[in-house]
This record gives sequence, C-alpha cells and structure tokens, in this order.
Amino acid sequence: MRNQAATDRGPTTQPDPDSNDSKARKHQLRLLAIGVVAGAALTVGGILAFTSIIGGNTQTQTDAKPTPSSGGDKSSEPPGQGQEYTPVTARPVSLFKPRSSAKGIGTGFEHSSLGAESAAVSYWQDFDLGDEAIAREQWTEVTSEDSPETIDRGVSGTVGEPLLIAVPKDGKAVVKALLSRSLDDSGKVIAVWMYYDRLVPNGEESADNKSLKGETTYLIVKWENGDWKVTEEPQYKTKVSGPPSYHPDSKAAFAAGWRRIAHG
Repeated sequence: MRNQAATDRGPTTQPDPDSNDSKARKHQLRLLAIGVVAGAALTVGGILAFTSIIGGNTQTQTDAKPTPSSGGDKSSEPPGQGQEYTPVTARPVSLFKPRSSAKGIGTGFEHSSLGAESAAVSYWQDFDLGDEAIAREQWTEVTSEDSPETIDRGVSGTVGEPLLIAVPKDGKAVVKALLSRSLDDSGKVIAVWMYYDRLVPNGEESADNKSLKGETTYLIVKWENGDWKVTEEPQYKTKVSGPPSYHPDSKAAFAAGWRRIAHG
C-alpha cells in the first residue's frame, strides 16, 4: 500500500510498471488485500454471532451453535434439554398458600394438581399433635364426608398406610419434597406422597416423643365442596403404590416425579 501511495505523489524509484516483477508484486498486493477484507468479515460475523447468543436473542440461530463447553444455569433448563436432573438440581416447586382457614388449619386451595399438592402439604404441616381436641377439629374440617373413619386414624397418627408411621406428639412437620399421582381420570382424586421431618422442640424429646427425620407418608385428597378433602375410601386406597424412595441426588427419584419444595 505504501508503494501505491508513492506512485500517486509522482515519480519514484519503483520498478517499471510493465516489468514482470512489478506485475507479480501488484498481484501479491491484491491477494493480500482480499485476505484482509475476508478476515475482517469473518471476525465481524463471529462477533455478531457471539453477541446474539449471550445477548438473550430468542430467535433461532442458524449460523451459531453452542459448543459442548457452553455454560449457564442448568437448573433453569426444562427436563430433556441436555441434562439429567435430580431433585436438588431441578427448580423446586412453589406451593400455594391457603386462602382461608378453619379450626386453625389452612383451607381454600384451588382446583388443580398444584392446589391438591399444596393442600396435602399444608394439612400435614399444620395438624396439631399436642392437643387431641384441636387435632380432631382440624381433621374433621379437612376430611371427606365419604371417609369419616379417617378422622380417628388421623388423630391417632396412623394416616399414611401402608407405612404406619407413628408421628411425634408435639413439634412441627417440615415437608421437604413431594410426589403426586392422580387416582382417577377426572383429576379430582390425587395421592400426594411427602418426604418430611417432624421436629420436636429442643429439650422436649423423650422416649415416646422423638423427632423424625427423612420420613415418607402420603395423603389422598379429593375435590369436594369447593376444596381438597382427605379421604381413605377403599376404591382409591387400593390404587396407591409406593414410589421409589426419595433422595435429593437421585436421578431415579426425579424421573419418578419427586420434586423439592421451595420454602420461604
């Protein structure tokens, strides 16, 4: 480029333009210029493609494919998009809050699968275990009219057969994960399995009142009179089968349907 500029300014000591050496040099300069332009175009194209990936462009990119080393928040990806999930790596489930209360227990959950899950978890966490009279009122409030025997079983702490888990007589339950199964074609009867801890207040444990950790139980809830009610009707109980055990790092647990619950 310097030689060309000198020629524009006037006579120089450059070789005869018609000589073979001069023609060869011009040919080399043209090839060099073409290479520079092509390289710049590729560089600009690469920058644009990279910007479209990291800039949140939601349009399909036909000229830019992610490499195997691409990073990102894997937990925000839906299942089947390049990662095998476990309950701890997948996004936790956010449950509904009760819209009303009665007898000291939350009520008023919407008619949906998430509403059923929210109701079961809320009931299990809020049942009073220290006062039998209060517990009976609560179980009566949230039990189906078609399953009155559930009230006595609930108060005695044996709901959740076939595991027959005895619960502490005091403390608070914290449900950490859930799994639900519809038991009919209408979606109005749902079994909700729960993985929970029942913690007795510090200093109050005794031989017959101990904290439980890592326990599993279930409630069957049925849509009835505008809310989810607990039931143990035989036609539904016979359809309940135990899922694979829960573990936060288990791919099998996630595949089976276990999901962590978001608290707070």
